Amino acid sequence: MSEYSLMHDELEGIPAPFIVDTLRQLGSELWESIRLSKRLLDGDSTIELSSIILPPSHVFALSIQENLPNDSSMILWPIHDIIIASHCSRVSSLPSSSIITSNSPTFNAVPLSVPYPSSLRLILRYLYTQDTASLFHSLLAPCIKHSPKHFRRHLSRVIPRISIVKFPNLKLPTILAKHCPTSILSSRLQLVRRLWENAMALGIEDAQLWEVLKMASNILVHALQIRRYIGYGI
Repeated sequence: MSEYSLMHDELEGIPAPFIVDTLRQLGSELWESIRLSKRLLDGDSTIELSSIILPPSHVFALSIQENLPNDSSMILWPIHDIIIASHCSRVSSLPSSSIITSNSPTFNAVPLSVPYPSSLRLILRYLYTQDTASLFHSLLAPCIKHSPKHFRRHLSRVIPRISIVKFPNLKLPTILAKHCPTSILSSRLQLVRRLWENAMALGIEDAQLWEVLKMASNILVHALQIRRYIGYGI
């Protein structure tokens, strides 16, 4: 019996590879439902329940500790248990799924602890969409916008089509070192490291995710080193 049939009786007997392939095909639609559900949970009154085609099964409740020990706020992230179980080996088994009615949504809130709750969105989006190019671009977009226009046009054409292993051939570190401020390079490197720690805490087993994070980190570190030793300024 697979972990999928343990969560959903109706999946018993269905081969796990078929379920994985189906989830990959539905990834974008599932993520759109998550995006709308998130807005609903955050109080957006313009969101209609009927627009959430594939409702989430649970909600992660993440506590954010601020400067004062007793001062905290909460981030709520709706999720589908089957997606989390597919990728996150360190997330405990989730309780029974939520009940969605036409009048009011009822979600099972599950406490979740990750090092950087405010950086969870990019990880969740990737788990749903499996879009390495989008993740890579999201990590480096604030840096890339400082590069020359012709280079940005080139990237917009090649990133959606390029293999992860070919990213080093884009000569990004040199371009970014010359045109992107050190403060932005450093902040994006910090984001990459936060995503790395969150992924570790969740127990994500996805070779492509780790490759994207590693590649983005190497590019940013290299760019910062070039700025430091060649002296492109601050």
